[in-house]
Amino acid sequence: SADVEIEKAINLLLKTGIVEYAEPKYKEHLLYTPNDPYMEKYQYYIYLINLINAWDISKGDTNITIGIIDTGIDINHPDLTSNVKKNFDDPPDGVDNDNDGFVDNYIGWNFAYNSNNPQYTSSSHGVHVAGVASASTDNGVGVAGVGFKCKIMPLKIFNDNNVSVNSYEAIVYAAEHGCTVANCSWGSKFTYSQFAQDVITYATINKNMLVVAAAGNDGNQGLFYPASYEYVISVGASNQKDCKWE
Repeated sequence: SADVEIEKAINLLLKTGIVEYAEPKYKEHLLYTPNDPYMEKYQYYIYLINLINAWDISKGDTNITIGIIDTGIDINHPDLTSNVKKNFDDPPDGVDNDNDGFVDNYIGWNFAYNSNNPQYTSSSHGVHVAGVASASTDNGVGVAGVGFKCKIMPLKIFNDNNVSVNSYEAIVYAAEHGCTVANCSWGSKFTYSQFAQDVITYATINKNMLVVAAAGNDGNQGLFYPASYEYVISVGASNQKDCKWE
């Protein structure tokens, strides 16, 4: 009868021995595909990591914030602006309303020049990284962000000469200001620092924040930091054929 659970009905049929197999007839559904125009043409990695199927399970969460520790972002970029995390406890009014030592850190912080403006100036590297991480998706503009609904917090650590300033202090900031993940697409070889390891340990163990770092672009097999620190997820790149990037 109709009120018998499908699994029980199947088992009863199998026990009779009069059928070769019994199984549900599953309903099919279309795979979710966003309408961002550059996705299919430029974002080959979306298909390599099976992201289309992943989005059928989860499209991210606005409660998840990814700290983009980089060269800054384009704050008014149409594919980024709606996914930038806002600190409503400290609106731009010239007062440190949340008493965290950072005045008007409404949309992240500029560690390179100690200001509340994380706008990129010389290098657009951080704009690209932010877009990969969590550009606004299914908005008919530009690219699709892996994080989909996840928020981004721009933390600028590179000055106009592309020299890093207070990079590990920015990781602490991210951990103490609600980031779930910190992305570090930068680093150098053979530059181990106990201070840096302590920062990573603090962010990971004390603040439960995941630090993700790039392993470098030159195919070198040696140590590369911060990717080689304990607790960091080290990420290497692959090309369109999913072969190691050299």
